[in-house]
Amino acid sequence: MNATAATKINMIKSSQLCLVSGLISLATLIGVPFAVLALAAKGDEPRTFFQFCLFISVLSMGGVPFAAATLVMSTKVRAGERRFWNAARPYRVAGDLCAILAVLAAFIVIGLVCIIFASGDLYRG
Repeated sequence: MNATAATKINMIKSSQLCLVSGLISLATLIGVPFAVLALAAKGDEPRTFFQFCLFISVLSMGGVPFAAATLVMSTKVRAGERRFWNAARPYRVAGDLCAILAVLAAFIVIGLVCIIFASGDLYRG
Protein backbone atom coordinates (compact mmCIF):
# COMPACT_ATOMS: atom_id res chain seq x y z
CA MET A 1 0.00 0.00 0.00
CA ASN A 2 1.40 3.38 -0.94
CA ALA A 3 1.57 6.42 1.33
CA THR A 4 -1.30 8.18 -0.45
CA ALA A 5 -3.72 5.32 0.19
CA ALA A 6 -2.63 5.06 3.83
CA THR A 7 -3.16 8.80 4.28
CA LYS A 8 -6.66 8.59 2.80
CA ILE A 9 -7.55 5.61 5.00
CA ASN A 10 -6.32 7.41 8.12
CA MET A 11 -8.29 10.50 7.13
CA ILE A 12 -11.51 8.48 6.73
CA LYS A 13 -10.97 6.66 10.04
CA SER A 14 -10.28 9.95 11.79
CA SER A 15 -13.46 11.46 10.32
CA GLN A 16 -15.48 8.54 11.64
CA LEU A 17 -13.81 8.92 15.03
CA CYS A 18 -14.75 12.63 14.99
CA LEU A 19 -18.38 11.65 14.63
CA VAL A 20 -18.24 9.10 17.45
CA SER A 21 -16.46 11.39 19.91
CA GLY A 22 -18.75 14.27 18.90
CA LEU A 23 -21.80 12.16 19.68
CA ILE A 24 -20.33 11.15 23.04
CA SER A 25 -19.68 14.81 23.84
CA LEU A 26 -23.42 15.45 23.52
CA ALA A 27 -23.77 13.97 27.02
CA THR A 28 -23.14 17.53 28.15
CA LEU A 29 -26.64 18.44 26.92
CA ILE A 30 -28.11 16.37 29.75
CA GLY A 31 -26.80 18.93 32.23
CA VAL A 32 -28.74 21.91 30.88
CA PRO A 33 -32.24 20.91 32.03
CA PHE A 34 -30.88 19.65 35.33
CA ALA A 35 -29.07 22.95 35.93
CA VAL A 36 -32.32 24.81 35.21
CA LEU A 37 -34.20 22.50 37.60
CA ALA A 38 -31.53 23.03 40.26
CA LEU A 39 -31.89 26.79 39.86
CA ALA A 40 -35.67 26.50 40.18
CA ALA A 41 -35.53 24.16 43.19
CA LYS A 42 -32.77 25.99 45.06
CA GLY A 43 -34.89 27.21 47.96
CA ASP A 44 -37.23 24.23 48.21
CA GLU A 45 -37.25 21.62 50.95
CA PRO A 46 -36.19 18.82 51.02
CA ARG A 47 -32.80 19.62 49.58
CA THR A 48 -32.25 16.22 47.96
CA PHE A 49 -33.91 17.16 44.64
CA PHE A 50 -31.79 20.31 44.37
CA GLN A 51 -28.64 18.39 45.23
CA PHE A 52 -29.48 15.66 42.71
CA CYS A 53 -30.09 18.18 39.91
CA LEU A 54 -26.91 20.05 40.70
CA PHE A 55 -24.92 16.81 40.83
CA ILE A 56 -26.26 15.60 37.45
CA SER A 57 -25.61 18.96 35.80
CA VAL A 58 -22.00 19.01 37.01
CA LEU A 59 -21.51 15.33 36.19
CA SER A 60 -22.63 15.92 32.61
CA MET A 61 -19.56 18.08 32.07
CA GLY A 62 -17.67 14.83 31.43
CA GLY A 63 -18.52 15.20 27.74
CA VAL A 64 -16.38 18.32 27.36
CA PRO A 65 -13.05 16.45 26.90
CA PHE A 66 -14.63 14.47 24.06
CA ALA A 67 -15.70 17.74 22.43
CA ALA A 68 -12.18 19.09 22.71
CA ALA A 69 -10.72 15.90 21.26
CA THR A 70 -13.21 16.06 18.38
CA LEU A 71 -12.29 19.61 17.48
CA VAL A 72 -8.55 18.91 17.64
CA MET A 73 -8.89 15.77 15.54
CA SER A 74 -11.08 17.60 13.05
CA THR A 75 -8.42 20.26 12.59
CA LYS A 76 -5.90 17.59 11.63
CA VAL A 77 -8.35 15.97 9.22
CA ARG A 78 -9.13 19.32 7.58
CA ALA A 79 -5.42 19.76 6.90
CA GLY A 80 -5.48 16.44 5.03
CA GLU A 81 -8.60 17.47 3.11
CA ARG A 82 -6.59 20.20 1.41
CA ARG A 83 -4.61 17.52 -0.40
CA PHE A 84 -7.11 14.66 -0.79
CA TRP A 85 -10.82 14.21 -1.17
CA ASN A 86 -12.39 12.90 2.06
CA ALA A 87 -15.29 10.52 1.46
CA ALA A 88 -16.19 10.72 5.17
CA ARG A 89 -16.35 14.53 5.29
CA PRO A 90 -20.04 14.53 6.37
CA TYR A 91 -19.05 12.45 9.42
CA ARG A 92 -16.38 14.99 10.35
CA VAL A 93 -18.76 17.91 9.90
CA ALA A 94 -21.47 16.20 11.97
CA GLY A 95 -18.92 15.48 14.70
CA ASP A 96 -17.84 19.12 14.65
CA LEU A 97 -21.42 20.31 15.01
CA CYS A 98 -22.03 17.94 17.92
CA ALA A 99 -18.84 19.10 19.64
CA ILE A 100 -19.70 22.78 19.17
CA LEU A 101 -23.19 22.17 20.54
CA ALA A 102 -21.67 20.36 23.52
CA VAL A 103 -19.29 23.24 24.23
CA LEU A 104 -22.18 25.72 24.09
CA ALA A 105 -24.18 23.52 26.46
CA ALA A 106 -21.18 23.38 28.79
CA PHE A 107 -21.04 27.18 28.91
CA ILE A 108 -24.75 27.30 29.70
CA VAL A 109 -24.36 24.75 32.50
CA ILE A 110 -21.34 26.57 33.92
CA GLY A 111 -23.24 29.85 33.81
CA LEU A 112 -26.28 28.42 35.56
CA VAL A 113 -24.18 26.72 38.23
CA CYS A 114 -22.33 30.02 38.82
CA ILE A 115 -25.68 31.78 39.20
CA ILE A 116 -26.77 29.15 41.71
CA PHE A 117 -23.62 29.54 43.78
CA ALA A 118 -23.56 33.34 43.49
CA SER A 119 -27.11 33.63 44.79
CA GLY A 120 -25.94 32.17 48.13
CA ASP A 121 -27.94 30.39 50.83
CA LEU A 122 -27.00 26.92 49.58
CA TYR A 123 -26.10 25.33 52.88
CA ARG A 124 -29.11 26.35 54.88
CA GLY A 125 -30.75 23.85 57.19
